[in-house]
Amino acid sequence: MSSPNAAIIGWHRDGRPIFAMAGGSKNAKADQLDLEVSALKRRAIDIINRTGAADDVGSLKARNGALSDLLHADRAPSKARDFGNPMGKKGGNGGVRGSGRVMRSLARGLYGDAKAEFGPVMRAFLLMSERDPSAYLEGKAILEDLGWRGRYDVPAESRGYASVSGGVGKASLNSDGGWGKATLGTPGSGGGYVLPNNLVDTVAKPRTMRALWSSLVSVVNGVSVRGVDQPFRTGAPPMLQVQNWGALKQNLDEVYGSYSATLTTLARIMDIGKQYARFSAGAAEQDVMDELTRAAYLGENYYIAAGPGGSGVPGTDTPTGIYPAILASDPSFTTAFTGASQSTLLGSFAQAATQAMSALSKRNRTCEAIVVDANTYWEMLAQGTDTAGFWIAPRSAPSDIRAGENGGITIWGVPVYWDSNLTSNAAAKIILAGEWSAFKLYRGMEFRIDTSDVAGNRWDYNLIGFRAEEEIGFHGGTGVAVGAAQLVTNAVAT
Repeated sequence: MSSPNAAIIGWHRDGRPIFAMAGGSKNAKADQLDLEVSALKRRAIDIINRTGAADDVGSLKARNGALSDLLHADRAPSKARDFGNPMGKKGGNGGVRGSGRVMRSLARGLYGDAKAEFGPVMRAFLLMSERDPSAYLEGKAILEDLGWRGRYDVPAESRGYASVSGGVGKASLNSDGGWGKATLGTPGSGGGYVLPNNLVDTVAKPRTMRALWSSLVSVVNGVSVRGVDQPFRTGAPPMLQVQNWGALKQNLDEVYGSYSATLTTLARIMDIGKQYARFSAGAAEQDVMDELTRAAYLGENYYIAAGPGGSGVPGTDTPTGIYPAILASDPSFTTAFTGASQSTLLGSFAQAATQAMSALSKRNRTCEAIVVDANTYWEMLAQGTDTAGFWIAPRSAPSDIRAGENGGITIWGVPVYWDSNLTSNAAAKIILAGEWSAFKLYRGMEFRIDTSDVAGNRWDYNLIGFRAEEEIGFHGGTGVAVGAAQLVTNAVAT
């Protein structure tokens, strides 16, 4: 017999008690196991004696079958039969075959009718387990009608949410009755907030000059050498002349000149804090990339139009711009316009532009575009007379002084552009007219932006560095020497 201290947790089908293996005394457990093992031994011996010596296959099968029946009859049946399909049918898709007695009782007991196959709660659960979206929504609606609100039915005192108290990763649980999700971030003093940041709009900043000159001149990309020699003829070849028979023929020597466009590096580094980059929703990186890109073509504009030329830092050559190249060239490449006037056609900007185009034509060059400083451009737009109106919108003035189709101004079909850098880097009231495709801008590697947060002391200061670079080479002297540009001074009256 077992000890009275043993805990009984159930009963065998034949009425014998089942004791807890984890409870009671050790002696009680041992006694119970001894009794059960002894009973099995006695019944097994009895079966063997009744089935004989098992001297053939038939008697051996009979003995094994009897022993198997003995073991199955001794243990309690599986509970899976009771927790099987609540419909009482064969379990599909690997389900348990069984009566589903327990599940059926649960289904009827929860909000259900005792005569129903299963209650609304179980029906809702079954519908929500389907892959059909409409079945899921039907089951969800059943639970909502019964007042089942999921996690929001949890008592307020047992609810809580995690929030930040301090820096990154320092979350604490607050039980103020609200549900929520932990949002980790740097505190306000470090540049961030627990709550979502404000929407970051694009950065408002001053406008800059557009990439004008690189769209006018010829661009040669992928130059992989330090410099480019640009040889040119110092004069146009004269025509052949009539030569008498037997006379000495004309003998001319070719004369060449040469300029070199030495590639130099345009570069800039900008640093931003990592907190600024993290919490600006991408606006910081976008602004820096835009700033460096603008700086690159502003540099190109400046050096093409007004680069001072000559050696700067040892080992580099500053590009020579078109304006200083014209000033240092043949005096015939500069025209001083006289009699500029705001109210007379002979003193108008159109007349000054005509002189520039005429000079180019005499050198067999075609004026592709005119570039002026910003002040000259708008003074040109205001020229006119009371009787004819503004020249750009004439009632009786020349119709070829008009607004172009692209929103700009054309004079005799030639577009006019303005460069805001010319006033400060070159001169005011000037016209630069030219066959700009004769000038060449050489680029080495394409414009590029590299980033690093470890170079220098950026790791210590928590910074990200953006480095923009490109190599360019330009010498305006070559195009000027072959007569592809003309400068007009004093183009307007004011």
